[in-house]
Amino acid sequence: MNIVESRRSFSIDRAVKIAQRLISVLVFPLLLGLAIGACVCLYIYYHLSENLDRRVYSEVTLEYAHPIDLSYFFTEVPADAAFVTDINTIDNTKVGSYPIELRVGERHYEALLNIVDITPPTANPVPQEIYAGEAPDPVACVKDVFDLSGCMIEFDDPEYNFTAGGHYALPIRLTDAYDNSSVVSVPIYIKDDHTAPVIDGAHDFNLIIGETITYRDGVTVTDDFDESPDLEVDISAVDTGTVGTYPITYTATDDVGNQSSVTVNVTIVTMYSAGISSESDEESIARAYSVADSILDRIIDNNMNDVQKAMLIFYWVRHHITPARGTSDYSSWANAAIKAFNTHRASCYGAWACCKALLDRAGIQNICVTRYPKEAYNGRTHYWCLCYLNGGWYHCDAYPWQGQQSFLFMMTDKEIKTAGGGHMFNESIYPDRATTSVQRYVNTYNCVVSRNFPYVQ
Repeated sequence: MNIVESRRSFSIDRAVKIAQRLISVLVFPLLLGLAIGACVCLYIYYHLSENLDRRVYSEVTLEYAHPIDLSYFFTEVPADAAFVTDINTIDNTKVGSYPIELRVGERHYEALLNIVDITPPTANPVPQEIYAGEAPDPVACVKDVFDLSGCMIEFDDPEYNFTAGGHYALPIRLTDAYDNSSVVSVPIYIKDDHTAPVIDGAHDFNLIIGETITYRDGVTVTDDFDESPDLEVDISAVDTGTVGTYPITYTATDDVGNQSSVTVNVTIVTMYSAGISSESDEESIARAYSVADSILDRIIDNNMNDVQKAMLIFYWVRHHITPARGTSDYSSWANAAIKAFNTHRASCYGAWACCKALLDRAGIQNICVTRYPKEAYNGRTHYWCLCYLNGGWYHCDAYPWQGQQSFLFMMTDKEIKTAGGGHMFNESIYPDRATTSVQRYVNTYNCVVSRNFPYVQ
């Protein structure tokens, strides 16, 4: 080996040694650092991934109709978190389970979204008033009902007792489509009504033939619960075109069916003075009837029939009330009767009024007949009776004519028209009269009714 080669070999060896030294000083530490750095990065990455995994919920429960938001899927929402699933395709008003895909950076997660309904319905009470034995509509017992799924409204207790009157709290249960329920307490007043309405103001009255009247005038109905009871007026028996007395029935009914009735009489008369009376005459009527009762106690007894009683009544008036034109009190029949009973003198109106008072108290139907037309007898009005005797209406008149000492009793139309005294009348406005004559069986001079009188059975 020459010197040149020896020097070249030395240089190479030296370079190798220097390289080895550089590698040991620089490269190995660098590689070691890189390895350590890689390990640290891997540690950090997996540590962060593990922390992120713990921040994501794999299953989420959400009340229906609430908006779907990322905050429900993370304990703390990462800045780069996003939905992969298009949540706009999910109907949040429908209960159900829906798969959801999420993304955080490059990592993807899957979760299950459960939409549920756990909120019971709400409502406000509507106080109720009902009658015992009835039941309110449960739906009408509440208002402002709120539940997105709809709900069923029913009595909380199907056997609730509505028969006892008083104030109570009625529980109404609301149940939605997902069995969430709540109970609303509704104040209820059960009215125990067994009292019929009271009818006031209905009374007997008189009506001039041909005139009209509102039968409800002055009649009122009150009830302890019902503010407006129904009032029906039955006037089917009334004939305003025919003189006579007819029943009118007032019937009041409250809204639970309690009912009361009052029957009064309307008397159809020919003119104002022919039987007209008013409530203001009640005292006068009572006085007239009181005098009539005392007279009847002396002249009749219960063993007599109506024909015999009527004969005695007209006989008494004829022989105790002296004819005196223009002396009667025409303000009402009762006042006329009282004056005639007291003074023992009267016109035909007063005589008729006395007969009416006595016939009424004896229980004998009677109607006032007035002359028609007035011009038929020197323009003077005359009053006499139709009496219902022996099954028919007969003319009777206690007022004497042309000095007669007797009176007219149980006459037919034909007989009364020929008896004198101008007994003309409007035949169409009175009930059908009897046509069978009984004159041969009655003696008005001696006040006798024949034992052979043809009584109707």
